[in-house]
Amino acid sequence: KIQYLEDASRYRRTEQVDEMVTVRPRFVTKPKSLGNMREGQHAHFECKLEPVTDSNLKVEWYKNGRPITVGHRFRPIHDFGYVALDIVDLIAEDSGTYTCRAVNLVGSDETMCSLECRSSSQILTATQNETGLEQIQYLEDRSRYQRSEIVEETTTQAPTFTTSLKQVNIKEGQRAHFECRLIPVSDATMKVEWFHNNVPLKSGSRFTETNNFGFVALDILHCLPEDSGTYTCRARNIIGEAVTSANLTVQSKKAIYMESQHEGALQRLYQLEDSSRHQRRQTTEETVSQAPVFTQPVRDLRTAENQAAHFEARLIPVGDARLKVEWLRNGVPIQASNRVTTMHDFGYVALNMKYVYPEDSGTYTCRAVNDLGEAVTSATLVVQSKESLLLETQHQQALQKIQMLEDSSRYQRREEAETIVTQAPKFTVQLNGPSELVEGQSAHYESRIEPYPDANLKVEWFFNGQPLQ
Repeated sequence: KIQYLEDASRYRRTEQVDEMVTVRPRFVTKPKSLGNMREGQHAHFECKLEPVTDSNLKVEWYKNGRPITVGHRFRPIHDFGYVALDIVDLIAEDSGTYTCRAVNLVGSDETMCSLECRSSSQILTATQNETGLEQIQYLEDRSRYQRSEIVEETTTQAPTFTTSLKQVNIKEGQRAHFECRLIPVSDATMKVEWFHNNVPLKSGSRFTETNNFGFVALDILHCLPEDSGTYTCRARNIIGEAVTSANLTVQSKKAIYMESQHEGALQRLYQLEDSSRHQRRQTTEETVSQAPVFTQPVRDLRTAENQAAHFEARLIPVGDARLKVEWLRNGVPIQASNRVTTMHDFGYVALNMKYVYPEDSGTYTCRAVNDLGEAVTSATLVVQSKESLLLETQHQQALQKIQMLEDSSRYQRREEAETIVTQAPKFTVQLNGPSELVEGQSAHYESRIEPYPDANLKVEWFFNGQPLQ
């Protein structure tokens, strides 16, 4: 099976030689002209062309002498002698003469056809639904509706209030309502106006006016004390006018309530505020009659770099509010910081340093001062600095291993003398290798050459007399 698959005779590769065409192109059939086409339809032209197997044959389409731009609507086809042109979604501008031209190395030929596309109307004036048109005409027939024209009534009477406004007395925040009756009822020229203290009433969300078929009303929502006063309703037409008035009284609420609104809660407040229930002792300031004295002095300290340092001492008197304690280093006050903190609590004084540096070494002094004198205690801080460079090995075995690896005596390098060649190159064994192979197999060629070694010897390979790349 493997020998059968590897049989090279089963695979015959025929080299295709370009056919030399010596015939000019010729249209065997011609495309048909299309007429009476409508917008939106598709147009198709096709024809037959010879020779079929001419790779240099070029086919082009023209419209009215201009090349057609191939795109979404214009789709030309040329396949083994079959030539076609499809035009999708025709428009009126596509009408014209279409030419198909075929050109090769020998000559050319062309054929023509025409296309006529009628444009659709942009505005449809004719009905598209006869039944619907008849229904619309029936609905629009004015004879079906008897409309009586209303004759405007002429007013011959001056306005008269048949009922007058009534006085209103309310509390702040309530709603006020005025109403009256007016004739004539159907007077289109009648104008009704409202006044507050003879000033035209301003329209707003709180004021609502009503004038409906002789009923006139005014509503005021959420009345305020300043809404109090005289409200006047005046009606006027072309013949005369009428007026009716009434007073509005708004009782204002108190701005500040002096009386208790919750008697039981007031009694409870009195009880809580009664000072006799709380016995407050007045503390007399203690008089200090002693200068400060350190009962326990600070002690010297020796520590390593980056370690914490702590100084402490005991001090009397304890309850002296005027006693002031401060710490100094080499006579200079120490500034409190995140690293350095001090403490003074009930006779206990301390200085804490989270971590120290070599430059923190020195004399630390704690000084206590009050009105009667002062006391001082001192101690020395020694900070041992760490070495910046470690010159001794930290791993003896590793050092020995490194020294062994770096020992040059373990590596013996021989210097070879340059060989002087006095002989021309000569092939002692000729080039051997396969002379016939199947495509895809590997080829190996070898030979032997003298002299060896020769640093100046250069070997080159050639294929058909050309240097092998």
